Amino acid sequence: MNKKFLLLLLLIMSNSVYSNYSNIKDTLKVGVYVDNIYEINYLNSNFKTTFYVWFISNKELKTENLNNDITNFLDIDRIVDYKSLLVESYKQNHNNKTKYYYINKVNATILNNMDVSKFPFDIQKLKIYLELNTHYKGEYVVILDRKNSKLKPNFIDKWHVGNVDFKLDSKNWDSNFGDLKNDTYQLDAININIPLIRASWTIYWKLFVVLYISFFLTSLSVFLPNKQSEEKLALIVGSLFTAIGNKYITESYLPISDTFNLSDKLHVITFMFIAFFTIYAIFEQRAKLKDNLKKDYIVFFFSILIYVIIISAITLSYIY
Repeated sequence: MNKKFLLLLLLIMSNSVYSNYSNIKDTLKVGVYVDNIYEINYLNSNFKTTFYVWFISNKELKTENLNNDITNFLDIDRIVDYKSLLVESYKQNHNNKTKYYYINKVNATILNNMDVSKFPFDIQKLKIYLELNTHYKGEYVVILDRKNSKLKPNFIDKWHVGNVDFKLDSKNWDSNFGDLKNDTYQLDAININIPLIRASWTIYWKLFVVLYISFFLTSLSVFLPNKQSEEKLALIVGSLFTAIGNKYITESYLPISDTFNLSDKLHVITFMFIAFFTIYAIFEQRAKLKDNLKKDYIVFFFSILIYVIIISAITLSYIY
């Protein structure tokens, strides 16, 4: 009787152990190596990148058309175009267990929200979002290979890379795409955020120094004798066209926006001051005022002072 009871207990325990063992999920280790980022395009809201992504799995993953179709392994969110530059896979025995290794090298063009409101003092955050098509969420225990991953690009022109955020995420689509086997479509994903910072002051002066020169030339018009009204207005109009040309140049780098950015405000303030000098010159002519050098100096220096204060305040407000 005791032997039968012990045998029954042993069977129950073995079934429990087997059940727990069968419920242990396979692990999927994922790593990413960002090689380079280039052609950051404000107008088209995208950037290009080349990166490696690899998988280490306890069981074989989907391998249909492995050499031709990277989407068997992952889906790059907001992708415009991609090329698979390298695809390799092999299996190897490791600690009496078979491990499957897959690596892809990808060149991709990815859409990205570009915040240009503070240009050129903007900090762009480039996002690489990789959805793992090898499984649905919960089928694997996903582990990031942080030791071998490298998220700071080897090459990126004119930008400094900040602290990169590298984490696991979950992508939940609001549709099952008609899949009869699943009510929802939810995948594990890798979220990589790369903040970019640059030497903004150099770009600032290159963009706006001509604008400031146009204002300075306009302010010099007060020193022309009133009898030379045509020359005075010609100087103001020439400065106005210079400022307008500068605005076209700066806008060529940025997309059309429904909000005022730094460039818009600097140009609007400059146009207002040019309009002031235009009105002042016309008033002098119509009122037939006599030349007064002391008055001209006062108008010149106060207009310069007020302009510098307003421009400095606007610029600093976009930095801090």
